[in-house]
Amino acid sequence: MIQISLPRLRSRASFVRAALGSALALAALSGCQDQKAVAEAERLAAELAAATATRDSLAAIVGSADADKDRALSELAEASKFADQIDAELRQVRGLTSQVKPQTGDESGRAQAAAAREDILARLKTLRQRLNARTADLSRTRDSIVRLRGEASTTAQLLGDLQSRLELRDREIAAFETEVRELREANVRLTEEKVALTDTVRQVQTSANRVYYTVGTKRELLDRKLVREEGGSRLLLVTRIGETLVPARDLDASYFTVADKRETITIPLPRADKSYRIVSRHDASLVESERKDKDGSFRGTSVRITDPARFWAASPYLIIVEK
Repeated sequence: MIQISLPRLRSRASFVRAALGSALALAALSGCQDQKAVAEAERLAAELAAATATRDSLAAIVGSADADKDRALSELAEASKFADQIDAELRQVRGLTSQVKPQTGDESGRAQAAAAREDILARLKTLRQRLNARTADLSRTRDSIVRLRGEASTTAQLLGDLQSRLELRDREIAAFETEVRELREANVRLTEEKVALTDTVRQVQTSANRVYYTVGTKRELLDRKLVREEGGSRLLLVTRIGETLVPARDLDASYFTVADKRETITIPLPRADKSYRIVSRHDASLVESERKDKDGSFRGTSVRITDPARFWAASPYLIIVEK
């Protein structure tokens, strides 16, 4: 009988179930590749279960065949004993043949010989009947042995084929283990790359949306070299009139408040009783305040940007001067 042990295959089947759980947990990262791996795991597990059930069924058939073979051998042993008994009884019958020949003229001897013949015939008849019955039993036993040999040969072939299938599945599961490990490692790398990419994108977005603003008097802005005066004319060679404040070419970011244009919509003003105007190139029509004059100046506790994308497109540096 062919013995098949499956502890290693069962261990691998357990691994397949565990690997399936891992592949599903990482499905958001690996997409279709994980779905293919899950389907392959389910197929291998199903085939392994079917092969194991077939193995158990064939093993049961072989066990039954072995039991039938043992019974047949037991019947052969009994038949051998029966043959020995027949030989012994035939020897006894042969010993009686001396009584069949009576002495000439002896009536009692002839009667005794006749009785001996009858006894011999009766014994031979009984032996023949027992022998015929045992012969029939032996014929059935022989047919059973022939049949069992054929079934055992077929079963052995089936078990051999099953063993080959299980070994093939074992190799497939081993390959699948390697594939799952590689997939897990790839997902780890993908996760790390995704985190790094997310950080990079966040940094880029933060940098792209970083803006600066400052609010101060004319003297403060000039002292900080954030603005400069252009144009105008000199009056009496003493003072200049009609000059315009414009942003300086090089701006020191340390004098500005850093903000995110996606989040910062309202900019506070230092004094509500003073008027302010925008010095930088930003469009004054894109802001609102408690009070706004026709020349674009405004006053209040704060100024609100109505369209951040358009407003900050002019420059990331907003300069507001107190009039």
